Amino acid sequence: MVRTISVRVRAICSATESEEKVVKAVSNVLGMDLKDAVRWTRTTGIFGDPLSVMEVELRGEEAELAAERLTSKLPEGYAEERSVITGSHEVVHVRLDKQAAFTGQFVLGERDAIKVEIRRERV
Repeated sequence: MVRTISVRVRAICSATESEEKVVKAVSNVLGMDLKDAVRWTRTTGIFGDPLSVMEVELRGEEAELAAERLTSKLPEGYAEERSVITGSHEVVHVRLDKQAAFTGQFVLGERDAIKVEIRRERV
């Protein structure tokens, strides 16, 4: 049996993107309102452009629900291929297309992605 410990999400918002739209994209992926859970960090990109990094960490029942929603939409075997197992813990890495997520679609992607880590414990 596997128990979800946490779901961590990270997305970069460039100066030309709306932070509200990035929050909406991540909310669409997780299937929940994230108003109180979002943490922003301001930084600078390699060319001096301002960047905002959005981070969310869910625990408990919220993490269980989000992990269930995410893994149910993954292709067969994807979670097993993208997981790292250390002892009794497992981390599943998922990268989703940010633009598609904004429109409510669930599309795997690598460029300008929403990065998700599902942390689990094998019980």
